[in-house]
Amino acid sequence: MNRALFRAMFKKQGKKTFNYALGLTLYNLLLIGVFPTLSQSKGLAQLSKGLPKLARVFRVTSDSALNRFESFVASQCFGQVWILVMGIYTISTANELVAQLVSDGGMAYLLSSPAGRLDVLSTQIAVIISGLALMLLLTELGIWGERKLFAISQDEGNYFYLGVLGFALFLAVGSYSLLFSSLFSNEEQVILASACVTFGFYVLDVLASLDERFSGLKNLTIFGWFRPLEALEGKRPTAQTLLLLALSAVCLKLSAYIFAEKDLCV
Repeated sequence: MNRALFRAMFKKQGKKTFNYALGLTLYNLLLIGVFPTLSQSKGLAQLSKGLPKLARVFRVTSDSALNRFESFVASQCFGQVWILVMGIYTISTANELVAQLVSDGGMAYLLSSPAGRLDVLSTQIAVIISGLALMLLLTELGIWGERKLFAISQDEGNYFYLGVLGFALFLAVGSYSLLFSSLFSNEEQVILASACVTFGFYVLDVLASLDERFSGLKNLTIFGWFRPLEALEGKRPTAQTLLLLALSAVCLKLSAYIFAEKDLCV
């Protein structure tokens, strides 16, 4: 890894990372701010129990009403909006770190430095890992501060394990996005391929949640391995985290091989 390049690239991505993290923090502040009122609503509890399939899609088990804080956080703070925002951030960052630099000629400048191709790619990998870690850290700190603000007590350790699982999930997304970014030189192809794979995983997870006949599909999708409510209730997601990290390692290894051998035409 090239430290000077890392500082330059992380500084370039830093503003974007903080903007995304700030948006998520404000969104969570709004959600957690209304939770004390919603938790007293009998209608909300009846709604979540009356729509078990919809509850499962939003990562709330049918026997866990939304008036429980763990269920509320799992389905809202770490629900569909969070997945969408994190997915957009991860895919766009992976594209900007490799394919965009190839397209606009910036990669030629980087490769003209003493750093070799693998040094450049390992630095870009370090940038996306640092960005994801920062996003998860700021999200968790935001939720922690909001819980303190509204005097909501929770087990701090469970949030740590959820944060690690969330990091592993989007490291996997970032890893196959970097693979596509190394494989294709065209930015549109990179974004399209990454988005299609991510959307495909998401559709499989929704199908598995909606119909018991397809429940086995959750084992074939990375989103099926991400169960925030289980983590918040104390179940350690060790196996899921290791599977996501193993997938990331394979994709990053392939990315390094392709990037080292490919004719970049820069």
